[in-house]
Amino acid sequence: MAITLDTIVNKVFKVVKNGYDNNEVEAFLDEILEEMENREAETEKLKEKIAALTGELEQAKAQLAARPAAAPAASVQAAPERHSESFELVLTKAKGAYDEIVAAADARAEEIVSKANQEAASIRSNAESQITDLTDKLAALRKQTADYYAALKKVVDAQNASMDQIKKLL
Repeated sequence: MAITLDTIVNKVFKVVKNGYDNNEVEAFLDEILEEMENREAETEKLKEKIAALTGELEQAKAQLAARPAAAPAASVQAAPERHSESFELVLTKAKGAYDEIVAAADARAEEIVSKANQEAASIRSNAESQITDLTDKLAALRKQTADYYAALKKVVDAQNASMDQIKKLL
């Protein structure tokens, strides 16, 4: 089951004797909810940046595609031989600019994805650490409960033995 913000908000726990403190559970769920909301907002911002960069890349491609088509017609009408070299130079520069734009967009996209992956790994690591801590605390509480139960059983058994001795004396 995928955990969503609604899942956290609407989660209801059964109340059992000797269970967890409901206020602590609610507070912890509120912290998780806030963190997930922050991560969702950040993810949306990153998606918007990727979309903007992709748009810029497409716009640059369109501009680059439009320039070579218009330039040859003008240079052919003016002086084909003389402008041929300058047209090739402009075309080479345009290809270089295109390559730079594509490389910059790819690098930025890679940087954004890398950062998002690092943050996801950090969140996952923190969650795993918290799970380990809570599991250890649960084990300690279970041991304390077992120890308490054993001590209580000894006291009850001693009381029963005392009662049996009193009954024998009467």
